[in-house]
Amino acid sequence: KLASALSHPNITHIYEIGEAAGVPYLVMEFVSGEPLSRRIARGPIEASETSAIGAQVADALEAAHAKNIVHRDIKPANIMIGVRGHVKVLDFGLAKLQSKPRASEETQFLTREGVVVGTVNYMSPEQALGEEADARSDIFSLGAVLYEMCTGRAPFSGLTVQETVGRLIEGAPEAIARFRYDVPDGLDRIVRKSLQRNRDQRYQSAREMAIDLRAIDEDSRHEPGKEPGPGAAARGRRITAVIVDDEELARRLLREYLGSVPDIRVVAECANGFEAVKAIAEHKPDLVFLDVQMPKLDGFEVLELIGRDVAVIFTTAYDTYAMKAFDAHAVDYLLKPFRLERFQKAVERALQRIGSPTPPPAELAARARGPSQYAARLVVKEGTKVHVIPADRLDYAEAEDDYVSLHSEGKSYLKQQTISSLESALDPRQFVRIHRSYLVNLERVARIEPYAKESRVAVLTDGTQLPVSRAGYDRLKALLDERR
Repeated sequence: KLASALSHPNITHIYEIGEAAGVPYLVMEFVSGEPLSRRIARGPIEASETSAIGAQVADALEAAHAKNIVHRDIKPANIMIGVRGHVKVLDFGLAKLQSKPRASEETQFLTREGVVVGTVNYMSPEQALGEEADARSDIFSLGAVLYEMCTGRAPFSGLTVQETVGRLIEGAPEAIARFRYDVPDGLDRIVRKSLQRNRDQRYQSAREMAIDLRAIDEDSRHEPGKEPGPGAAARGRRITAVIVDDEELARRLLREYLGSVPDIRVVAECANGFEAVKAIAEHKPDLVFLDVQMPKLDGFEVLELIGRDVAVIFTTAYDTYAMKAFDAHAVDYLLKPFRLERFQKAVERALQRIGSPTPPPAELAARARGPSQYAARLVVKEGTKVHVIPADRLDYAEAEDDYVSLHSEGKSYLKQQTISSLESALDPRQFVRIHRSYLVNLERVARIEPYAKESRVAVLTDGTQLPVSRAGYDRLKALLDERR
């Protein structure tokens, strides 16, 4: 009866609740439109539409909660999108029938065939534990719906019901930025606050949530590339940042710490170096938090490939020499594990140096490696492709102004790096500077021949001839003699 007494523009009206031949039934308003679940199936939804739909659902929940009615089953299938985006929330009558479930009833609710998948992805941790749901449980469920609208995937979804429940109770969802870079940070904060495991840390009312959702609507209209309005100009430009770390816990810690720095907006999170190169090229951030030791591409290789001025804060367990190199070249470091106070100092320092001239990224990476840490491979960005060349497969390198042409197995790759910087990055026992413009792999040198008066050429195993200067000849001969 309480559910049927609900009258709100965003709630389907229930005309009658009864029982016939022992079977409960309800008679409700016919709603035309499309279930939100079908809309999400076509792909993630724009931020402005997500916040508008979310605000209307929050309005409906606020009206129900004012009458002590908790829905308990907010999910995309129970949200209808009608003409001009008008939202109707379904199944409040069922919520009334399921009022105050006992723990045994909650277990049946979790395992009943046909209800599990559509419900467990959006239920709150307290519901999964068999505890009594309250208004904040609905807020959690709405947060899960918003997350799926933004990313196209449920926040805690697992391969089985048990895995999903385990993630729901113990885990945390992947950051939205892992799947969508263009979600406004205001919407991201709303979703994260709604999905707190501790219900005391969530929104305490649906009204608060609705207010925040409507407050970000204007900000979400300022898409990347568009000129901000007077309000944004008055606040000043915010610094954009990318987080790169292969460990989810490390990325989560950085997200939490960045919550204390209002002037920075995270535009992307990356779990490996290839993702980082793509995200940095796409978003052109001011600041990058970059892990050093990662699979596929390490932090130094990412730094070589980004090819643009950007402030970098390394998160590392690296040696003292690298740290000194960071200090000397406007790159800071955070030695894991690090505290909030140290993090804030690093950020403050980086913000002060944004826009200051820095050495080319490849040279910076070479200096940071240290004298005994020679590159085992070279990375070259060619358009959207990244080529990885093992150092022992490099035949020779040729200087071309501020670039080097790398020759390997019959192919050549142009890399933005000076030949001197490349020389310092490679093992001097294997690579020798035979001319101011040439660096050669000793393994590829077949012989040295006279070329003209007082000049020589190095003949490589494939027949390539490279000029050898007088100083280069002395270096080359000394190394070849050592190998005999």
